Amino acid sequence: MIARQLSTSLILAWLALSVAAGGVLLAPFVLPPAALGALAPECQWKARYHRECILCGMTTSFVAISRGDFRAAARHNQGSLPLFLALLANECVALGFVLRRAGRQAAGGWSAEALSCRH
Repeated sequence: MIARQLSTSLILAWLALSVAAGGVLLAPFVLPPAALGALAPECQWKARYHRECILCGMTTSFVAISRGDFRAAARHNQGSLPLFLALLANECVALGFVLRRAGRQAAGGWSAEALSCRH
């Protein structure tokens, strides 16, 4: 029983993080770059130590990816393309998971039990 509850909790947490990651992926496609710059927090590492962190330039890189400019994306942050692809792959897996569960719940409706891996 506890293992099933833990499994369901982890799945729900993963799906919630996947929704957030989906927003990160979609934002550069729907928001103007100036709005994204205003939404992005100031890098605390850069403010404190005057050096760039591993994620510095990621917002600019994701905007470049949304325009199809992969060279500029790599210039701003070399990890942007692998991260973008990893997040995109996660979104595909999450969508497949939800659609598969929805097919099993055709008449029932959504519940935490429906998301459990034990169906």
